[in-house]
Amino acid sequence: MCSGTETAEQMIGDVRYLSPDEAIFRTTSGGVLTLQINDDFYPKVDVYQAFPLSLEHKFISIRNENDEEIGVIKDLAEFDQESREAILKEIQWRYYTPKIKRVLSMKEEYGHMYWDVETDRGYRKFVTRGRDQSIIPITDTRILIIDMTGNRFEIPNYHELDQRSFRYIESLV
Repeated sequence: MCSGTETAEQMIGDVRYLSPDEAIFRTTSGGVLTLQINDDFYPKVDVYQAFPLSLEHKFISIRNENDEEIGVIKDLAEFDQESREAILKEIQWRYYTPKIKRVLSMKEEYGHMYWDVETDRGYRKFVTRGRDQSIIPITDTRILIIDMTGNRFEIPNYHELDQRSFRYIESLV
């Protein structure tokens, strides 16, 4: 609901859009993201990237300590540099996603896929549930892979992989 400090333009339905003129994000010396909206101060906020994931840095949900939505950022680029950097750091922490550089091996057995990959953070082995549940196309070339324990891996552009890796991935999409 709208309070006295919110304009009709900021509230659409039940979604409160945060304005860069009123919302200031900062990181404390302890690494906690805070939010100041006019006279309201939130000592700890969490960020959640809304779907679709192809709209990076747009439609970011900001929530308080009780996981209640404070508001949504339509476009992070509209905010001041310090706010952008603080929010991006939180997004990178929350959505830690190693990027797959090469697929060394991949085999499918009994509905599970066993992966051995090289990422930008080192070599990893992981298991996913079949193709349909774990391989998520974000764009025509960008792929998100979620393993059985919830870890995420990204292939920013599978067309840029080496030929062997490309063949593995192309067989899945």
